[in-house]
Amino acid sequence: MNSIIDRIGQKKFLKLIDNLYDEVFIYDNNYNIVYVNNACKRHYGKSQNEIIGKNFYDFINEDTWNNSTLPHVYRDKKTYAAKQHTIMDSDITTIAVPIFDDNEELEYVVMNVRDTVFENDLLLLNKSVNNKTNNKNCKILADSVQMKNILKLIDKISKIDATCTIIGESGTGKTMLARHIHDISPRKDNPFVCINCSSIPKELIESELFGYTKGSFTGAKNDGRIGLFESANNGTILLDEISELPYGAQAKLLHVIQDKEFIPIGANKPIKVDVKIITATNRDLKQLVKNGEFREDLYYRINIFEILVPPLRERKKDVKNLIFYYLNLFCKKYEITHKLSDPAMDILLNYNWPGNVRELRHIIERLIVTIEDMLIKPKDLPKTLFPVSNEKSQISNLIDFEKNSFNQLIENYESNLISNAYEKYKTTRKIAEKLDISQTKASKLIRKYIK
Repeated sequence: MNSIIDRIGQKKFLKLIDNLYDEVFIYDNNYNIVYVNNACKRHYGKSQNEIIGKNFYDFINEDTWNNSTLPHVYRDKKTYAAKQHTIMDSDITTIAVPIFDDNEELEYVVMNVRDTVFENDLLLLNKSVNNKTNNKNCKILADSVQMKNILKLIDKISKIDATCTIIGESGTGKTMLARHIHDISPRKDNPFVCINCSSIPKELIESELFGYTKGSFTGAKNDGRIGLFESANNGTILLDEISELPYGAQAKLLHVIQDKEFIPIGANKPIKVDVKIITATNRDLKQLVKNGEFREDLYYRINIFEILVPPLRERKKDVKNLIFYYLNLFCKKYEITHKLSDPAMDILLNYNWPGNVRELRHIIERLIVTIEDMLIKPKDLPKTLFPVSNEKSQISNLIDFEKNSFNQLIENYESNLISNAYEKYKTTRKIAEKLDISQTKASKLIRKYIK
């Protein structure tokens, strides 16, 4: 081993280990993490600097992984292997090997951690997309203070039946949070019904919510129809885009909240229901009340608890975890393996995400399906992720002084610049001419960041 390191140098040797696709983990004889390579980012959403030097139990408390082999290795002093599931939704196989000193005392534990290898990845031949469905709900990943506080509030709200309103921009995950409230509540084994109030014609909204009896109006089904409130009995109903609920239907909803009953269209007897009501909107309900577009009494009834979900650009700490989560989710769904290059990841992390979590999810899925190479590079990213304004604005968007060194900041900008130039001009000659550099340097930069 020493002869290898002497021949290629320690720095190059570590570079080789850092770029292995499999994860390499090294512990000392007391559960302290001595080393981990770059694959840790994919599995746990944490960088090497966030892991090295910490203790195994620091991450157990964070539920970073389950079913760990490490305590068994320390106890029995022999090799163990296990299937594990990480917080980033990765399925991994871990093999842990004890290393002993000259006195046969345990000195280190080394681990080799491997993802599931799909058939489509072998030789990268005959790829075919398997469109099997994945109905698993998205995990709530919270690394930002804002989202951690929201989850604490949700934990309290889920235990009681009071109404609540989730407010946030489109795509911030309001429906997902409502589903999470239901899933951790005493009602979790009963129906969760979601209705988008803006997607149903105003003349049909009452019949959809409360149902109707046989022959109650022209075009009604012969046997009538059960409304969504009755379908959600003993469970939870989410009224998404509550701001779009017609004024007349608002009065009926107020009655349901107050008296826990309603009368279907054409009926003469009320139906009792036990439903937890959650509403969601991306509009300012207070302003709608002032404008006379929303009932004030209903506003106070549905807004006992208010959950304000910040846009993704205001909780940048959550972006990295979401990227890795969806990367793993869609790699498993389509049974293909992809990883993000560091320059590509930097571009994703520095993007403002105007479409929030929904936009991030769609972009990651599109990359997984369309990119042929295992490594996703800046040239593979949608053009919408790149700044289109002047150079000063481009530099500003790429800079994150708190997280990156000077060299990394330069590389981020250089990668973005070369990716844009390559996309536009295609040849090294034209790129060299436009950037006023030699063709040799243009070729070197393209090999570094693109090919």
